Amino acid sequence: MTDIDFLIDQNLLRPSEPPRQSISEYCQEKRLLPPDTPFPGRWDNMRTPYAIEIINNMSPHSPIIHQSIMKGAQIGLTAAAENVLAYWMDESPAPLMLISATDDLLEEWANKRLEPLIDSCGFRHKIAAQIENKKSRRSGDKSKSKEFTGGFLLMASAQSPAKLRSNSIRILIRDEIDGAPRELRTGEGNWLNVSKARTNAWGPRKKIMDFSTPTLLETSAIYPEWEAGDRREFLVPCPHCKEKQKLEFDQLVPEYENNYLKTCRYKCKSCEELLGNHHKNYMLKNGEWVPTVKSSLPNYRSYHLSSLYSPVGMMSWTELYQEYLKIKDEPDGMRSFTNLYLGLPYRETGTRPKIEKIIQLRGRYKSGEVPSDVLFITAGADVQRGKKIYENLSDQDLDAEMERLNQEGKNIWLMGFPRLEMEVLGHGHGYRTFSIEYKVFYGHTHDADGGAWEKMREWINETGLIYTRQDGSKTAIQRVHIDSGDGERTSTVYDFCDQYQGFYPIKGDQILKKKLKELGDELTNRSYSKYSKTKVGDGQQLVTISTNHYKSLIYAALKVERVNTEEQRPRFMEFPLDYPDHYFKMLSAEERHIDGSFHAGGRRNEALDIRVYNLCAADVWLDEYVARIREEYVKKGAHRKQAEKLFTHRDLIGRLKASRVSEMKKK
Repeated sequence: MTDIDFLIDQNLLRPSEPPRQSISEYCQEKRLLPPDTPFPGRWDNMRTPYAIEIINNMSPHSPIIHQSIMKGAQIGLTAAAENVLAYWMDESPAPLMLISATDDLLEEWANKRLEPLIDSCGFRHKIAAQIENKKSRRSGDKSKSKEFTGGFLLMASAQSPAKLRSNSIRILIRDEIDGAPRELRTGEGNWLNVSKARTNAWGPRKKIMDFSTPTLLETSAIYPEWEAGDRREFLVPCPHCKEKQKLEFDQLVPEYENNYLKTCRYKCKSCEELLGNHHKNYMLKNGEWVPTVKSSLPNYRSYHLSSLYSPVGMMSWTELYQEYLKIKDEPDGMRSFTNLYLGLPYRETGTRPKIEKIIQLRGRYKSGEVPSDVLFITAGADVQRGKKIYENLSDQDLDAEMERLNQEGKNIWLMGFPRLEMEVLGHGHGYRTFSIEYKVFYGHTHDADGGAWEKMREWINETGLIYTRQDGSKTAIQRVHIDSGDGERTSTVYDFCDQYQGFYPIKGDQILKKKLKELGDELTNRSYSKYSKTKVGDGQQLVTISTNHYKSLIYAALKVERVNTEEQRPRFMEFPLDYPDHYFKMLSAEERHIDGSFHAGGRRNEALDIRVYNLCAADVWLDEYVARIREEYVKKGAHRKQAEKLFTHRDLIGRLKASRVSEMKKK
């Protein structure tokens, strides 16, 4: 093909008439949704009427330059963003860029959403390399980049600095901006600022669209963007009184039958009529966006939309309330619900629990006793090398020195001797916890066959890792986590754990990046995992723990106050009545900073670290237990996805409680 032929072919691909005025008009006429989508067939703008204004803001004729949408799940805005890309690739070609929070999310979108979008709108033939010669092998059609006459589409993750720096971009769409760390790993600053700078050359003709479910109030990226805009709300009319109102979760009225949620309806704020989910068709079609404040920037709009607006055929009000009931009592549950479904940032209160409050969590049982409500037990241990002055003492001399100081009335725990500190923790219904005992094994920690390790071994042999509940029933420690992150004691911890079934080395990581196919029942939009398991050595399991996650859970649980009922509230933490004050000082030693990190500031924090190990041990044990039962369902013929719905953590804990109640009745 000669250069002239190539130019003629490219010219024929250009539109023969001016582009349509609005993106909503374009997608209504051209887009077909594939069979595996909630609404297959021709695109219908009235299915999600709230999206019409949002996508039209991205049209060439619109004066809006930048818009931010803080949203809940299952409201169809991802499809709306796809309409924007299709329009600018097909109808009005320009340099485009889509940025997703992570490489995994980007990979999934590029393969499962973009390719069907191009085919359904019928412009696959326009995708071609824009520089062609005999030696070139470029097709212009790669998985994460597309070339077409008059423009290109680049796709990148928020942590790809090279791609964020390159090319001048007219249309910039940034998806789930709360899902990525703000600062680039290369030290170039905030990725939002770096990517936005790519649009500067286009002046008032540029278009930027940001949308995301929010995370923590203090660290959210979408929330300050929403605050800077005009904070638009979608007001919908009541089918009865016609009064327009914003849909609020507090107006949902659940109806139960035999203690199970039967249905959920919406109470009009004005006439108080109960509305069914089918009424949303009328309400959405007659709704309108209304600004609530004046934008701080010209040509800038911001929107908030919760999952209550999910169209008929997607998430109903009953399904939304069911999700609320399912996770409201779980650790981190209300945070997930607030973020994912209410589309609001979650506000963490306080930075450090007050010692005066948490010492009141002492219960009516003594150290070593196991309350009857305990369903299963874990243990966690921390390795302390001690002060250097004790390094050259033999085990015998170390014991003699501790005995001498003890006779002098010294508090041995404060003297910095090498030791293993361990907490045995009981777990109950509603993720309640019961500290059973806090033990300290003094001695050197460098040799797995001597010192503090030998004293722990004596305790293991003496107890058999079995405890007796107050009602006389027996229960064993299911899993033990021992910190191996010291570096100098790592191999020692591995050697010791290798000697006992159910003992596992662990290490901490403040934020553990989520993997693409992470398993788990907790509904969440976090960009990190709670923990990960890897094989080391001869197949030994090492658990890496996201410590910030568990410390946040602990600090939230320490705020749950005692109530005068037979069973305490979910997540309530209870402690033996004889625990010393210094234990609670360790448990609340760290300051929680605004970025979600924790810092001890030189204070002793062993109790907090060990509680982290224990909560993770409980999660791992529950996950593995649930996985085994789900496999049984699969063997009986259930589909794996069906098995995941049939049995969850909540079901397992309920089963354990029912078994415990039955056992107590027999006694």
